[in-house]
Amino acid sequence: MQMYLISTCGELTQEVSRDLQRHVRKFGGFILMVTRTGPIVALDDAVAPIVEQHPLIGFMGAVTLNPRGAAADRLQRIFAENLSQQLIIAPADTAD
Repeated sequence: MQMYLISTCGELTQEVSRDLQRHVRKFGGFILMVTRTGPIVALDDAVAPIVEQHPLIGFMGAVTLNPRGAAADRLQRIFAENLSQQLIIAPADTAD
């Protein structure tokens, strides 16, 4: 998995944002955060070129946080919170 920043060809509306988020999730990706220009997502490197072909995507590039950066800790907390809301945790098997 790698983090990618996506920006749209045109204006980012709620409808465009939802469409891009569905597209990313369709290929097993996760939405880490949505910015004014588009989402920051986590994707398997193997599917990134396929996701990037969506007609609403103007640019998609890999992102790496500087672990010593001032905002890195805060961003990682935001990413973790958003990711936790997307994960479906299966209940434990309760076979007797």
